[in-house]
Amino acid sequence: MEWTEAGLRITQTQKYGIRSTLHLNELDGIRDVHEFVIGPYGRLYVLDAASDVWLYDSEYHHHEKLFPSGHGLFGIRSLLAVIGDTLLVADPERQQCSAYAIGNSQTYWSLSECNGVGLYPIAAASDDHYFYVVTPLAVERNPAGDLIVPAGTGIGIVKIDRNGHCAGIVSEEKWVLPTAVKLHYLYKRFYVAVSKERSVYVFDSEAHTLRGFNYEGDMLSRMFLPSLKFAGLAVDSMNQLYIGDSRHIADEGEDDRFVLNLGETGEFITKVPGSRGKTDKLMFDARDRMYILNAEEGTVTVLELQPRTMERMETGALEGICLTTALDSTEAETVWHKMVLEADIPDETQLRISYFCSDQKQMIIGGRFMAMDDFLRDPSRDMLEKSRTLESFWSAPVTNPKDALFFDAKGRYMWLKIEWIGSERKTPCLSKLRVVFPRSTYLSHLPAVYQEDSTGFTERFLALFGTMFDSIETQVQDIPRHLDSDLTEGPYLKWLGSWLGIEVDEHWSDEQIRRFIREAPQLYRYRGTRRGIEKMVEIYTGSKPFIVEYFQYKMMRESAELRELTDLLYGMHPCSFSVLVTTEQANTEKQRLMLERMLNEHKPAFTDAHLIVLQPWMYLDMHTYLEVNTLLSEPSLLRIDPNRSMPSDTIIVDVDRDRRLDLHTRLGLDSEME
Repeated sequence: MEWTEAGLRITQTQKYGIRSTLHLNELDGIRDVHEFVIGPYGRLYVLDAASDVWLYDSEYHHHEKLFPSGHGLFGIRSLLAVIGDTLLVADPERQQCSAYAIGNSQTYWSLSECNGVGLYPIAAASDDHYFYVVTPLAVERNPAGDLIVPAGTGIGIVKIDRNGHCAGIVSEEKWVLPTAVKLHYLYKRFYVAVSKERSVYVFDSEAHTLRGFNYEGDMLSRMFLPSLKFAGLAVDSMNQLYIGDSRHIADEGEDDRFVLNLGETGEFITKVPGSRGKTDKLMFDARDRMYILNAEEGTVTVLELQPRTMERMETGALEGICLTTALDSTEAETVWHKMVLEADIPDETQLRISYFCSDQKQMIIGGRFMAMDDFLRDPSRDMLEKSRTLESFWSAPVTNPKDALFFDAKGRYMWLKIEWIGSERKTPCLSKLRVVFPRSTYLSHLPAVYQEDSTGFTERFLALFGTMFDSIETQVQDIPRHLDSDLTEGPYLKWLGSWLGIEVDEHWSDEQIRRFIREAPQLYRYRGTRRGIEKMVEIYTGSKPFIVEYFQYKMMRESAELRELTDLLYGMHPCSFSVLVTTEQANTEKQRLMLERMLNEHKPAFTDAHLIVLQPWMYLDMHTYLEVNTLLSEPSLLRIDPNRSMPSDTIIVDVDRDRRLDLHTRLGLDSEME
């Protein structure tokens, strides 16, 4: 059993179950998925057999191509990773690593070596700061022109920051290839994953070796796994490792391929029961959802953690039990009245309560005269033994009671046995249990002739009305609590917020509503003003928006060249204004609609409010704001060779002719005026 904020319930754990299956090969234009990576907001970036990279948003079922067809920037064996809005590509065929803007496919940088070591990517991954590329540290070319990794060559992990600068190389003395091998044979042999603590794990599927390195590059662990054909490697937020099974099996055979769950040092924990099938790549998103690529079928299976009820150790049943010590009424021969429960009892589950009363705490238990409470507290006896020994004491169980009378419950002391019967995924949860004594019913208010009912029917019938009146009295007592925004929660808090003139729904958290109620006096003082709208949006999103009013761009409209562009961006009506928010403030369609509704409710009369969600990229003649959704970087010089591409900030110049009149004279760059 476990205590939670909701109450006492059977202990639950979390196991992976299938959330959805994405059939990528069935999407229009995508041909034979080879690789994928998870980007911001859970979007997938997919590499297909035509070397095309596709953005796929599973929430809105939208996909689009990021690069033009036949771009020639990288091949089909490329490995993908993402840092923010940057797509990272490690191409083993062109022996280079590159970075591209997701918004407009511009090239940020391209590398073919790091600290004098050539890049021959055979595995790649990223975290929020670095691009990690596994590469052999030496490669030769044989007379036939094939790239060969000589015997005894070490393997290293190259760290590249998001700006394309080499941050170091991680390796280990014993991490070498024992025999010479062609470079392309190493493709899909190594797999790399990075934890939130920036520990880096590399799995060699041929040598069946799992290595772990810390942030400084020191070896954490080396583990040898069973000789199965594994593929894929991923690390969750708890620093646990997962490795997939890529064996081929006959169509008629039973599919026994699972994803293995390992500890951070490589020890086996369990198989993931939620998925069964071939694995070509594993990844986790920010919510610890597991994505499993099956390249043969062109599918990505999404697993998420789902609650699972733990089994009772003694019996294996999905049940829990609680035996209370004596409840003392302080008076002998007390007639106990009823029990009132507050509990959540889902379908297919049960909550059963039995009771036993006596005027004495000592009694014969299991052939011995002893105190009942001492027997219940005895640590040498397990719960199963205690339940069996006391089986004859308990009354018949009352199943799923909310408000139930006690029958034949007479004595100073009362003991309770509470049983939780759960299902595979659900458990009853008991939050409150109130025992009422002595017996006092509405029967005493009736004439004496009705009080002589020997069957007890009249008393039980009147108990229904007693429960109703007790409930009403409790609600009346709780009214002050429901009117306090710091104490109430859930539907009562939403109801309290509706008093202040805003329509709150399930998209508002309790903390947002409380913040809105606290700020309500100031909000209504400035209602319809720029300050009031800024504060309202800040309460909902957590940060202030940018507001552009007509007077701020009125001078621009007086220019014929800028009028059309200004009207397109902000509108031409003098009584209109624009509210600009970032994608972090409104990253879903529901949040955007909620913001629009709030603006319409709080804008001044006879004005138009336009909500604009700023995209994290730069386009001229669109909403581009420095230090908001756009950054300017320093220009870099272009170097042309077969392994280079042109970055977006490149300036083509003749270096030898700088600072000469009629040639390359650039004020602020290489020339000054005095």
